[in-house]
Amino acid sequence: MRKRIIFAAAFCLTILSPAYNVNAAVEVTQEVKQAGQTIHGTVVDKEGEPIIGANVTVKGSTANGTITDINGNFTLNNAKGTLVISFIGYKTHEVSISGKTTIHVTLQEDSELLDEVVVTGYGSQKKASLTSAISQIKGDEAFKDRVISNPTVALQGAVPGLTVTRSSSRPGSEGASLKIRGDVSVNNTSPLILIDGVAGSVDELNNMDGNDIENISVLKDASAAIYGARSAAGVVLVTTKRGKKGKAQISYNGSFSTTIDGIQTPLTTNAQFLDMFYEAQVNDWSVTQPGMTIAEMEAQDGFWWIFGSVLSGNDIETGVSYKNRKLFDALRNGETLTLNNSGKILRYEPGNYFMDAMYGSAFSHKHSFSVSGADEKFAYRASLGYADSQSQLKIADDGETKYSGRLNMDYQATKMFKIETGMSYEKRDITTPKTDVGAGYYDPWFWPYYNKDGQFYDTFGYRNYVGGIVGGGQVKTGWTTFRATAKASLDLSKYVDGLVVSGTGAYKLVQQNVQSVGKAIKYYDWEGHLQNTRNAPGGLSEEMKKWESRTYGAFIDYNHTFNSAHSVSAMLGMTAEEENYKRIFAERNMGPLYEGSDLTDLDVYISSSSNKADGGQSSWGFLSYVTRLRYGYMDKYLVDFLGRRDGSSKLHPSQRWKNFYSISGAWVISQEKFMEGINWLDFLKVRYNYGKTGSVTGIDNYEQYALIKSGTAYFGNGALTSQPSMWVDGMRSASRTWETIDSHNFGLDFTLLNNRLSGTLELFQKENNGMFISVTYPSILGTGAPKSNNGKFRTRGWELELNWRDKIGQVAYHLGGSLSDASSKVVRLENNENQPDPGTNKNRLIGKPRNAIYVYQTDGVFQNQEEVDAYYEMYYWNADKSGPKSGNILPTPLAKSTNTLRPGARKVVDANGDGAVTREDLIYAGDADPHLVFGLKAGLEWNGIDFQAFFQGVGKQRVLRTGSIYAPWVVNYVMQNTTFMGKMWSEDNPTNEYTIASRDSGFNRWNYENKDVSVQNSTYIRLKSLVLGYTLPKTWTQKAALSKVRIYFSGEDLWEWTKIKDGYDPEHGEASNSTFPFSRLLSFGVDITF
Repeated sequence: MRKRIIFAAAFCLTILSPAYNVNAAVEVTQEVKQAGQTIHGTVVDKEGEPIIGANVTVKGSTANGTITDINGNFTLNNAKGTLVISFIGYKTHEVSISGKTTIHVTLQEDSELLDEVVVTGYGSQKKASLTSAISQIKGDEAFKDRVISNPTVALQGAVPGLTVTRSSSRPGSEGASLKIRGDVSVNNTSPLILIDGVAGSVDELNNMDGNDIENISVLKDASAAIYGARSAAGVVLVTTKRGKKGKAQISYNGSFSTTIDGIQTPLTTNAQFLDMFYEAQVNDWSVTQPGMTIAEMEAQDGFWWIFGSVLSGNDIETGVSYKNRKLFDALRNGETLTLNNSGKILRYEPGNYFMDAMYGSAFSHKHSFSVSGADEKFAYRASLGYADSQSQLKIADDGETKYSGRLNMDYQATKMFKIETGMSYEKRDITTPKTDVGAGYYDPWFWPYYNKDGQFYDTFGYRNYVGGIVGGGQVKTGWTTFRATAKASLDLSKYVDGLVVSGTGAYKLVQQNVQSVGKAIKYYDWEGHLQNTRNAPGGLSEEMKKWESRTYGAFIDYNHTFNSAHSVSAMLGMTAEEENYKRIFAERNMGPLYEGSDLTDLDVYISSSSNKADGGQSSWGFLSYVTRLRYGYMDKYLVDFLGRRDGSSKLHPSQRWKNFYSISGAWVISQEKFMEGINWLDFLKVRYNYGKTGSVTGIDNYEQYALIKSGTAYFGNGALTSQPSMWVDGMRSASRTWETIDSHNFGLDFTLLNNRLSGTLELFQKENNGMFISVTYPSILGTGAPKSNNGKFRTRGWELELNWRDKIGQVAYHLGGSLSDASSKVVRLENNENQPDPGTNKNRLIGKPRNAIYVYQTDGVFQNQEEVDAYYEMYYWNADKSGPKSGNILPTPLAKSTNTLRPGARKVVDANGDGAVTREDLIYAGDADPHLVFGLKAGLEWNGIDFQAFFQGVGKQRVLRTGSIYAPWVVNYVMQNTTFMGKMWSEDNPTNEYTIASRDSGFNRWNYENKDVSVQNSTYIRLKSLVLGYTLPKTWTQKAALSKVRIYFSGEDLWEWTKIKDGYDPEHGEASNSTFPFSRLLSFGVDITF
């Protein structure tokens, strides 16, 4: 049966395998008489079944080889020395053929895929024996040759069920966040991140050097319950590299990169802006000046009014007067003008394209150095890292610099006693301008940024944001993280087989320092006359935050197998964790003496009434008891139980303790006797997990206490008088307890076709039955009510992962992909449900996802005045025509008003059919969370050449655009998006997609703001990473006393396809004009091992 099943596959492999040259074979045959022999052989598996398509080559030769036929047989001429037989899914076998003419080879299955050790909660397991939904990615797979400043971003699309989002590619300011299988609450619950067993944050993960990471495990179901208090949203376990047995190795990995343009906002040029302005002016004047011809409009000075009366004057060079129409035409034609306007010297220049002035290519480099080794007693790994990543902003410092050092050591003091220690220090400095870089999108580019003397040019009432970014100061954010861990283990197997006791301890200190320097900026006219001083007098603020934590643990582990069939594992332990937080903030204004200075010391800033100083501190703690029980029979039937009892200082003493647990089981079906003979199936396992996890996210550290606040209160029946007062800050609850999440997970793991194809399918549900929410009570209560466990939230989803590994001749290749989705729903809010808000992506209403979008439905645009009149008649006026209907949101119908509905305006649908257009007509338009998140990977290796490609994307996501340039003229005088050019409604272009051009911002907001047409479909696929490498032959590197030398070229974010219509990057998010543009990264690197 096996022959019939895989004959077609073998035939394809035969075609695709290396075509050994016929002429060369003839020559070899002639040489056999002198140097070789003809070998006949058969290759089979352990069951005696022939292996079709196995590669047979002479060791040391790439030219002399063949493959086995349908019966597993082969014939090889001119063979001598040693033959190498290999086939995917089996261990490579070498056999000496000296003095032989026939051989029979049995290949052993390579179970490396199933023997892979996966880090789990407080331990590790073979992948084949997992009963829970745990995914692991190796550090070298995720971060190798990925020249990125942020390890979190490298995980995008790499782990099924782990969703990584970002809002920018700006180094140090990517805005990256993690979610595991969607949301579990409306309270912004985030996954617990543990770095070598110590709780951390996304920022701490970003501070790390990816080359120090051994692997990352993601606990996605109730197996996270063993971490109790903060495990509700899943757990990310980060394990760093340690020394491995063997001779000492010195490694260096360095790369040099350049950043180039990615997707940038499609903004108009000066000429395009003025064309759009002209079109809008004609349409608006046709309303306000009915009956006037275009020629009559153009004859009016006011028609050409663009930015105010200051935009006129006499040309200094020719003396010609410019005003209105003449100035408009000059700007439209790209003329350079220097005008004298009542003594103010104005300058107009074409082609001052903001993006070109602001952005360009940037240079970055990254270096990692490590020394590692181990013997029977001592293992060590020490590393140093440095990375300098700069953004494309070329007119100001903008980027991040990272330094890292790590030392991990293991010492086997005796056969029984072992000590494991780790120490790390990471420093991350981020520099950005104080002025928001997105602000530069606002202004048309008629003016220069500098005058002839190099001073910031004043735009007379408008904003020179280049000046603001260059001269307005900067913000420096510094992160430092020190982490020390220790573990002592005592192996008591001498007395009780499999018994080990251990103790752990960890200390962590994280500090964030933010210094913000705001400088006054002087602006001049073209001739150097001071015109304006902005941001005066300037100022300095400094903020320091410190998180200091200590973690302790004691554990007893027992592992034993009875009668080679019954495997038993048990763990009992206790952990304690405390964290202290402290914040100090100070701010002072800058005196006139220091305007524009580089002084950044609070002592030199003057005192004033606006000086500010505040701060605070808090602490919290957890005490936990944990257990894990595991039983397996013949590695066929597997059962796990995890338990944890948690106590949190955040809750009232009567509700402080809670039990969490997980029970899971697995059945390895492929080991059953009735599965024998199904040769294409190598491994099949089904599993189920149920458990409860908990969370206290959403409440503050001291909410269980009734705190006293002081301030001023007003008293009296007539004229109120203020008095110093003290009061209780809200009510407290003694009944509030943990959020508790019930989790179900069904999983299927399989490998097929000699372990070439492997896959996993997951189905899951998470339900939060005690979600914290603020309940609304009548105002007679007199104060704020405490949050209570009256909410309910549910998430359901699935995951699929497939991987294929094979070899064609000397070419090894792999393909893989994952696809996952999680859909959440608010089930209960208990007197806390709000009306839909059309201005946000974050509505939270019963029956809808956490980040629901509500907008007004539209039905094209009005094509004539008759349609407008009929619409007002039906939906605006009340029964007696005395006024608008109750709750009406339609623009008031006024004569000669550009804000009134007219032909070319948007029609809003009366969605609920009550005869009026009100807030009650808001409709659900999807949610802002990514769905159908996927990753695709491919790679190959051949003769030292390696190639890797990784695609990542989202199959479904909705984003509600906001801002200033997401639609035409929603804010006057700002630059426009070219997406709408040539597509606006007119009598000659009666489209239903875009409305009539108008400069009335209120009218345009009616047409686009909170409408379904402003909801973007941000589906996309992106070539996230591409790597091409070459490892130099050992015969070359050994001469230089080097173990390995590899050079590589890599790229990040090289290409994308998206359904976004307005020209923004699909990862941009909701904001329309304030996010840093996305970029691409090209790198060259070298990896050297001594």
